[in-house]
Amino acid sequence: MEMKSETTASWGHHCGRGIRVARRAIGLVATVTLAVSACSAGVEDSGGTASPTSTPSTDSTTSSTSGPAPVYEERPEWAEVFEQHGVSGTIAIREVGSETTLVFDRARAEVRRIPASTFKILNSMIILETAVLPDTETLVPWDGVEREVPAWNGDHTLRSAIEVSAVWVYQAMAREVGEERMADLVASAGFGNGDTGGGIDQFWLTGDLRISPTEQLRFLEAMVTGDLPFSDEVVSSVRDILVRETGDGWAWSHKTGLALAEEPTLGWLVGTVENGDRTWVFALNVDLGPDDSGQTPSPAVREDIARAVLTQAGALP
Repeated sequence: MEMKSETTASWGHHCGRGIRVARRAIGLVATVTLAVSACSAGVEDSGGTASPTSTPSTDSTTSSTSGPAPVYEERPEWAEVFEQHGVSGTIAIREVGSETTLVFDRARAEVRRIPASTFKILNSMIILETAVLPDTETLVPWDGVEREVPAWNGDHTLRSAIEVSAVWVYQAMAREVGEERMADLVASAGFGNGDTGGGIDQFWLTGDLRISPTEQLRFLEAMVTGDLPFSDEVVSSVRDILVRETGDGWAWSHKTGLALAEEPTLGWLVGTVENGDRTWVFALNVDLGPDDSGQTPSPAVREDIARAVLTQAGALP
């Protein structure tokens, strides 16, 4: 079970029903330090009590779409941002429609890893497209099982479940979708290696699904441009529930992931920035295992790093 605070006071997220915006809105734990501490903080899932036994996949990233070869612009100056937060990682950013991807540590950005809670973006679309749930506001009754994350213990909608990353909701809905439909839609969406082996309610947590940051960008860009095998209404609804911050003419949408089955623990942050008439997609991952002194970085560094880099890149104001 991926359990960690998605939003603390420093993250500025809001507990509850989430931020509503128009369609196309302007837009367990490895250590106790990764556990959730309050309702005001969101949480993620890593899918149960599996030991952290997997290692980074060395599968080469292959494009799921045809077209010109991608152009990468290395940004070594972003190393300073990671160093300031005491973590190793990578980030890739691309303005939608551009051929150029800005990247720090391109080699790492092309390594496939467990997606963990970032899969909830695609999972939400599949749940809606298959009509397992009719919309993002329908209540999923709590199963009555007390879990260590207080925010999980109650009824949820897709909107509230993705905000607090309630793993049991997405596992229950995945079982309703079923193995055959899930496998077909994950593959047709071009999400990483498309492998749903390892259990219908575990494949994105401790199973066989893998995706690289550069593949996350392709998936997110396809979401923005309408190139996924889902209706416009479904895609618009999921983009709506991903919005986390808005300002004058801009919106920042993202989803975290915490893969405890990776060694060291892997933290993700992926999403979009809409600013005026321009849209960017981004994907970051960092190592969150204890350092030589035994200190474990706060998962909040993901948003801190992404915010700094996206601001430097001109995406966030």
